[in-house]
Amino acid sequence: MIIKKHCPSCGVIVEVTREFTLPGGAMTVTQYDCGHYAIKKHLTVKDLVLKSTDGQSSRPFQCEGAKFLIESDMRALLADQMGIGKTVQFLMAVHSNPKEYCPFLGIVKAKLRMQWLKETIRWCGLDFMPQILESEQDFPLPGMSGFLVSYDLLRRFKDLEAWVKNLGIKTVVMDEVQHIKNHDSKRTNAVRQIVKDVPYVVGLSGTPIKNHAGEYFPILNMLHPEKFPSIASYNRDWVDTYWDGFKYRTGGLKNEPRFKEHTKTFILRRTREEVLPELPAIQRDPLFADLGPEVEQAYKDTYTQFKQYYNNSGDATAFERSTQILAYLSRMRHLAGIAKVGPCVEYVKDFLEQTDDKIIIFVHHRDVGMMLKSQLEVLQLDNGASKGEAILTFEADTKDPAEVQAKFWSGNYRVLIASTLAAGEGLNLQCCHHVIMLERQWNPANEEQAEGRIVRMGQLANKLTAVYMVAVGTVDEFFAELVERKRSLVDNVMDGKEYSWDEQSLIKELAEILAQKGGQKWGW
Repeated sequence: MIIKKHCPSCGVIVEVTREFTLPGGAMTVTQYDCGHYAIKKHLTVKDLVLKSTDGQSSRPFQCEGAKFLIESDMRALLADQMGIGKTVQFLMAVHSNPKEYCPFLGIVKAKLRMQWLKETIRWCGLDFMPQILESEQDFPLPGMSGFLVSYDLLRRFKDLEAWVKNLGIKTVVMDEVQHIKNHDSKRTNAVRQIVKDVPYVVGLSGTPIKNHAGEYFPILNMLHPEKFPSIASYNRDWVDTYWDGFKYRTGGLKNEPRFKEHTKTFILRRTREEVLPELPAIQRDPLFADLGPEVEQAYKDTYTQFKQYYNNSGDATAFERSTQILAYLSRMRHLAGIAKVGPCVEYVKDFLEQTDDKIIIFVHHRDVGMMLKSQLEVLQLDNGASKGEAILTFEADTKDPAEVQAKFWSGNYRVLIASTLAAGEGLNLQCCHHVIMLERQWNPANEEQAEGRIVRMGQLANKLTAVYMVAVGTVDEFFAELVERKRSLVDNVMDGKEYSWDEQSLIKELAEILAQKGGQKWGW
């Protein structure tokens, strides 16, 4: 299912042939291939500033973001870097003209629905409160400014088009649009059914591309089908490909400057450095640790199996080979994570004794997080509970992220053990300025999302530190070298720089290095 743009004059399906701004910048003219034109006046937006119930005021750059949304006719992607406040910019836009834009439908992750509700009330007041919908049968309350629903819930609806019409939705906002990155998934098609007849559509995400430029098409097509009418033309015109040794894969954008020019009227991307220069950058420090005798033999055995398979699996299919190699790499990463629990506990012990600050520890595997929590609880008992080293956890099945956030902000909690992927979205943890990345992610964008939880407006620390733990001589160390060269993937794509990798190519490169050098620690 692909969304098509119809000419407002003759009704035929159209594509854009030319778009230009008239002298003085007062309006933009769009020419369609049917021969008709569309003229859009540029608005001067005033009085967009909102004041929250806790005394905060929206920033000037947020007013500019809201103005951009309105001037894009509320069909835009707000791709500001994490921590800039994309949610409030959307709320400022709809709040400026509720008769035109409301009710809105917010499509968000299930765990973030309550966060969205609270943020809406915080910035717009109780009169603007949205309703959380749990099922297709929920009765929509009259007079609501908006409704909130989860991405996964949509797949269970029988008639999405009738449901949206019944709600009277005028604007759809999709939070974290990377969740609809798969062009032909059921989730993406469900969202397409919702937005295809809605006049205003807004996407929000600091990382709309995590792996490759192919993930960009769904949101581009939903926002402007006249510019991106089909996946075939998008791949042909905008997407680069590369040979990974087995087959051609989707890579980066073919011509970033031309793409930025083509999308400048509806994609806004700003970095923290541009709009919040007062915020400190993350300082990433490595912390090296040994495998330890309990884990070393298991790691050596796994590495031996990996190398034998890597060198002797020429008869396997490309899919079988890549799947098995990833399984070996993941097993080695898991063992390295287990080995780093002890050194991490020692680091946290010193941190708690020498400072009064809070600390977040990001993990990937549940059992690593449980081992860490168990050992830290022993440390807490040894030191006495009066110092307040209470431990919180945040995992994929945490029901209320807002509750965890509120507890961590309180003075009684100093340690948060969090799943990197689960905690990478929706949490505001600016009360902390020190994190530990105990286990690495194959995709550096996920690590940046986790780091972004502390790089937020209102952060008072003048130094933000992320400690990356590295098990010496293991997959950790070789992976760290690659990641530091590749970490800027998302910014490169969004900000017009060149890139040529995705997660699969990174893993392939890592496997090649490990096959050659991964046994050096043991003289192999």
